Amino acid sequence: MVRHDFYQTDKQVCLTVYAKGQQQNSVHVQLEGRKLSLQLSDGNYIQFTLYAPVADTISTRVLATKIEIQLQKQSGGHWPALEGDSLTDPIAEPIASSTSTQDAPRARSKWDALEVEDDMQAGADADLDTFFKKLYSNADDDTRRAMQKSFQESNGTALSTNWAEVGKSKTQTRAPTGMIAKRYDS
Repeated sequence: MVRHDFYQTDKQVCLTVYAKGQQQNSVHVQLEGRKLSLQLSDGNYIQFTLYAPVADTISTRVLATKIEIQLQKQSGGHWPALEGDSLTDPIAEPIASSTSTQDAPRARSKWDALEVEDDMQAGADADLDTFFKKLYSNADDDTRRAMQKSFQESNGTALSTNWAEVGKSKTQTRAPTGMIAKRYDS
């Protein structure tokens, strides 16, 4: 079984299939209704029944360790899952991303002040770099200090903006799931 993951905005779904060493010209993606099929160059075949219909335009990037597939939602909103039941139609109106389980409005946070464009999620590293530069440049001194300290002490595995928390102790290195953190010695 090939591992996969996805993220979404109100307008897009980006599916990531983790498969190493795939050849660009040997990976085939096909969309028929809500069925998305993916034929990999190593012979694996994966099929998804999407939660809701998507537009016919598909953007595919084959990288060294993964395949990224971007799909445009036909109707905006939040999907509770990537896949839906193939026997029934999806709900007429997708759940809006701003709704919550309670009727009370969400408290505003300092993150609401940041303007993050939908196309930032397109996967370009330059956009992510721009986001962090903007975050750092608009931050106060304590936030900048927290970002620098947490990133350096954790060997690049953590980034915190909370100086009250980071200033008290050393930030521990936390390797991603399935990986082992090793110290780099020259």
